[in-house]
Amino acid sequence: MSIFLLGILAGCKKDSVSEGPDLNDLFGEFKVIEPLRASQKTVDFKSGGSVEFKARLSIRTNWTLEVIGINSGARKVYTGNAKDLENGLINWDGTISFAPFFRKNESAYARLSFDNYPDTLYSDTVQILESRPTPGVDILIDDFESPQRPYSTFQEGQQAYNSTAVNFQGVGPAEKTRFYAMSGNHGPTASLFLCGMNLSSKISQGTGSSYFQFATDNPKKLFFNAFIYGWGDNKAELSIEFQEDDNQDGTYQPAQEGTYTYKIPVNWTGWKLVSFSYDDTKISTSGGFGNQDRNGKKELDRIIATQFLLLAQPGTSGITRIGLDFCSFTYNQPFMP
Repeated sequence: MSIFLLGILAGCKKDSVSEGPDLNDLFGEFKVIEPLRASQKTVDFKSGGSVEFKARLSIRTNWTLEVIGINSGARKVYTGNAKDLENGLINWDGTISFAPFFRKNESAYARLSFDNYPDTLYSDTVQILESRPTPGVDILIDDFESPQRPYSTFQEGQQAYNSTAVNFQGVGPAEKTRFYAMSGNHGPTASLFLCGMNLSSKISQGTGSSYFQFATDNPKKLFFNAFIYGWGDNKAELSIEFQEDDNQDGTYQPAQEGTYTYKIPVNWTGWKLVSFSYDDTKISTSGGFGNQDRNGKKELDRIIATQFLLLAQPGTSGITRIGLDFCSFTYNQPFMP
């Protein structure tokens, strides 16, 4: 055999370093090597504290870890398939995936479940000494914390409720102590519109300006955000509307000026954060109520009010309701709690 051929064979020798996961990591027997545990018993999120959750498994498998507030029901959700949950892989800083927000002085725990195995692991509880401050928004439309604030409400023979207590029909707020609730009782042949509430820019901003003062004129860069509570009965639809004073005379005329809307079927249970850009809205389809736009385009500098309409889904009857909390505008991206 030539020296040249020996050199080729030597060059073909397999590298001893594996470039992918060990087969046992994927197909071995599933075992919990180290149980789920929290790095500490208390945490102060207001001061920038965090909690690491750790566990070790024998193989890689798809898992879901949920941090759950015992009193609030708030949840932070992580997913992955690493077999070692350590080295800062899950470092919870008090943020949420599902509202409401975690509360000061409540305890939370972590629950680790697996897609392909029935085992469920639980951590010890962690006491939240101080909750994470609500992240800032560019414009807070309303968080409904002021019971003295005037609201322009209207209804179609129905009832509208402004919640001023911590709980409304057993539901707590998404943020802080209060939220706005809308409710109506209707029959299957009744009008789909039940009740509504209007917030002018003057009330929302607390200034003398008739219009929202945005730092952008691009509809794609302006996002509306709100926490919406659903009772899971598939009856409610919420229409979020933005009224534009096209001639800028300080008064909105629904028969002549445009309203841009975004409709949401509220078919879930609990609080959900809803965000969308102003570019996603469409001109109203209600004759005489914002379906005519003098200028034929969306103009952010002419939005004079935000309006919320509770609608009943066609063919339904009985009590229809939604909750509304922490409505805001943000620039460039949705609100990230």
